[in-house]
Amino acid sequence: MKFLMTFLMLLFTTKECNDNSKTDSAQTDSITITYQATSRGSFQEVSVSKNSFTLCNDLERKEKSTFNNTEAHWKECLDLLSKIDIEELPDIEAPTSMRHYDGAPHALIIIKNGSEEIRSSTFDHGHPPAKIKTLVEKLLSFKKIASKE
Repeated sequence: MKFLMTFLMLLFTTKECNDNSKTDSAQTDSITITYQATSRGSFQEVSVSKNSFTLCNDLERKEKSTFNNTEAHWKECLDLLSKIDIEELPDIEAPTSMRHYDGAPHALIIIKNGSEEIRSSTFDHGHPPAKIKTLVEKLLSFKKIASKE
């Protein structure tokens, strides 16, 4: 009887774990990671999701270019995102303050997951905080990828 109960518990526990991994995959499918840099005379936005990425240099977003994303690039974005405590994004301190006197565009990262949205504090474009530097560099690399297509 103990053997049967143990077997059944293992069976149901394993099934629950498998169902959770499907849920995690579904949750990552709805994530969008966006980088924006804005100044008086310029705007740039790179927005990356599982299947595509969009580049925009128009504040009104009338002229956008959308490209197919690869699974490898998306996985790398998710890996970099997993290394960041997303809840701390609004409180990350910028290493420089050139944006305060028009020395650099204001930049930020926006993480959307369904209806939830978390925005980082602003920082100078070209000088991201160390905690998010590799993610910012990856997002900006999509501009080079697009120029190759």
